[in-house]
Amino acid sequence: MNDELEQQQPTEVAFDELAALKTRADLMGIKYHPSTGIDKLKAKIDLQLAGTKESEVEIKSTKQKISNKDFLTHKEYVDLEFKRRKATASKLVRARVTCMNPAKKEWDGEIISVGSAKIGTFKKFVKFNTEDGWHIPNIIYEYMKDRKCSIFFTEKNHVGQKIRKAKLVNEFNIEVLPPLTKDELKALAQRQAMEAGKEA
Repeated sequence: MNDELEQQQPTEVAFDELAALKTRADLMGIKYHPSTGIDKLKAKIDLQLAGTKESEVEIKSTKQKISNKDFLTHKEYVDLEFKRRKATASKLVRARVTCMNPAKKEWDGEIISVGSAKIGTFKKFVKFNTEDGWHIPNIIYEYMKDRKCSIFFTEKNHVGQKIRKAKLVNEFNIEVLPPLTKDELKALAQRQAMEAGKEA
């Protein structure tokens, strides 16, 4: 019983102190929120006693004049965000792509189209098994990393019968290569021009 009384006393004392502070604040004409705590109410009363209104208390800091030109309008912000997202999506990644899908083992490459309502559609032919790598927009690269395909295989069940099963695997094995240097770009452009000339 004594333990219960001892546990209740601090709460009761705190409640009485808060009630007394609220009564004092009411008499002084200080406005406060009903859920204001003891410390905050004490601070308000101390400010009033010191003759300083709370609105006059300011943190002394470096003040700079801010004009409307320092802020973006909503349209400017939307345009800027669109440009930023589009730049990120269209940034080229140089990669060597190997297709792991058995149904496409004869394919030379694939046209991949990815997009969204916010940045539009990106469409690109991605060549497989290139020695020098292939430049892919970042949005297509991210999509290809996550794309899966089904691989079918045969195994025996518990009674020894052969059954076909499928499992999901990554459709593409992508090896990211370092960006080409200026000399490498120049040599690649010359080689591609020569190959185009032979084909013509």
